[in-house]
Amino acid sequence: MHDGSTVTWRDVVEKHHSALVDELAVRFDSDLRNALSRAIDAERSQVSGQIARACDEARRLQSEILNQTLRRLRQGTDEEQILELLNEGCSVCAERSVVLLFENNQARVAASRGTEGALEPVFEVADAPAVVSAIETKDPIVALASEREITPGLARAFAGERGSDGEKAYLFPVLARHSVVAMLIAAGVISAPPIEVLCEAAGMKLEALRPLRPQSAPLHREHPASTLPELVQLSISPKTTSEERRLWDDLSSEERQLHLKAQRTARVKVSEMRLYQGEALRQGTASGNIYGALRSAIDAARDEFKQTFLAKSPSMVDYLHLEILKNLAQDDDRLLGPEYPGPMV
Repeated sequence: MHDGSTVTWRDVVEKHHSALVDELAVRFDSDLRNALSRAIDAERSQVSGQIARACDEARRLQSEILNQTLRRLRQGTDEEQILELLNEGCSVCAERSVVLLFENNQARVAASRGTEGALEPVFEVADAPAVVSAIETKDPIVALASEREITPGLARAFAGERGSDGEKAYLFPVLARHSVVAMLIAAGVISAPPIEVLCEAAGMKLEALRPLRPQSAPLHREHPASTLPELVQLSISPKTTSEERRLWDDLSSEERQLHLKAQRTARVKVSEMRLYQGEALRQGTASGNIYGALRSAIDAARDEFKQTFLAKSPSMVDYLHLEILKNLAQDDDRLLGPEYPGPMV
């Protein structure tokens, strides 16, 4: 017999058992949380790795398609083929696209991809205010894909799930000899910079295919820049007088061709910098030191341009500097940075 104050062995066992169950429950809960955490971390790491590999593969595929398109553009033999290649090459950057060719104040649809509904084969340029604006500025613009901005036919073609009023249209001018001769309009744009580069490449190829129309008007100091031959306009900077450059009419046929080749080469070099070193360019622009961010590429291009063109013609212009200033620094020489060496002539 035990009195009421005596602790029996059963009480001790039950108390110990209860404490052991609580400890096991806490330990099990902790182990379960740790196991779940490790499993989630492992799964997250695996998914992150898969996403990273998918992104790398997408970038590699995009670069391959862009490089292939650039090669095919250089090998193109007629304007229609160039515009078709431009339209195809944008497939990795935009869901839908239309290429317009301008003739006599009219726009003709030269190529289209992924569009819905029937397109107007020809329309008056004046009926599309957004197109007019892009032609006037010669720069890419973004507008609503509405009937008021890009004509009813184009608006229907670009109508997405939200309808034409909610879709955006990206307009990329194609320039040849400083005039807008064509335009790519895209919707569902994933990345705009590669499209700009392709449009520049297409413009350079169209310029090479179109015959040069020399102008015989003599150059006088009092002539406004708008009346000068295109090449001479490029050759004259705000500090350059007419006596400091030989006249376009005085250049031989070989010298003129060398000037045109120099312009095209400068555009290609700058376009390659924008395409392949876009992130460095953005960082350099943000810090106001583009030259510091692209020093090796710019120096290599300058050395090549000096040997290939400047050393061969006393009338040569530093077209590379003009392209760097225009298309890398957006005509703001302060963004090039304090160490930029400036024009070579």
